[in-house]
Amino acid sequence: MLARLLLVAASSAALEANRFAATPLAALRGGADEAGLATFAVESAYTSARAAATTSVARWRRDVDDGRLCPAGWSAEAGGLFTDTLKAYDGATRSYWRDAQRAASRARLAGYLASEIEAAHRDQLSSAAERRLRQLRAALGKSYAAAGSAAGFEAELAKVEHAFDADATRCAVPALELGAERAKAAFLNEARGVVRDFEASPAGQLIATRGERARATKAAKTAQKQAAKASARGAPPSLVPKSMNVAFQLVGMLRPRGFGNMQGFCSYALGPHSLLFGFADDRDPAGDMGGDDALPLLRLQPKFTVDLDM
Repeated sequence: MLARLLLVAASSAALEANRFAATPLAALRGGADEAGLATFAVESAYTSARAAATTSVARWRRDVDDGRLCPAGWSAEAGGLFTDTLKAYDGATRSYWRDAQRAASRARLAGYLASEIEAAHRDQLSSAAERRLRQLRAALGKSYAAAGSAAGFEAELAKVEHAFDADATRCAVPALELGAERAKAAFLNEARGVVRDFEASPAGQLIATRGERARATKAAKTAQKQAAKASARGAPPSLVPKSMNVAFQLVGMLRPRGFGNMQGFCSYALGPHSLLFGFADDRDPAGDMGGDDALPLLRLQPKFTVDLDM
């Protein structure tokens, strides 16, 4: 009888132990399944939202490459992409609002969107600045060729500055506080540098040379016509020159000792004046052992030209 009671007690204890042991395991298994489902849902929503945003970002990059800068409605589209993408993510993961990974993935998605929109905004402003600077150089060339001076440069600078301000305002994204004040200041500094250096630039020198040549040709034709008229009236030819062109040229050569395996030349022209400087290490290393060096280290040869049109 005692053995039977002990057996029943042992069986009851074993059943109770199995019941209490099985409950935490089932709960743990159910919690693991729920956590895995939340992770899968959050990652799926993040991937889907990012893929949808990437399509718009790729289209913006193609617009920049094709020269379509800040098309109408781009600012509102960029701001809407940021807010709408996050709303779509929030709606897809609302059931797992307690999950910590949901907040982390949302912050990652917001960072990605902000970075891509800022990069697109920066590319738009950079392309707009390059286009306006090209327009400024072309306008300066026309003004310089027409007037022969820099009198109209400030007016052309004001036009281009106003045009870039309009581009920058159209590209702003208020939803992300992406303005253009810094870009406007940088563009204005670069544009002023273009205006300041235009006369000394190769394009400015070429225009100046063409202008001087055109004016000299016109003066020569006028003088020939006047001389022909005077000769027809029987007047003696004048010995006073009708025009005079003065040019200064400087040629320099630096020749250190060596075997001629390093050479280089550079030149600079300012209207009719020019500078040519060369370098060649072809002076004989043993040339000065006998006393006098046949080739000097530095040689300068100035040339002054006066062209008189009688």
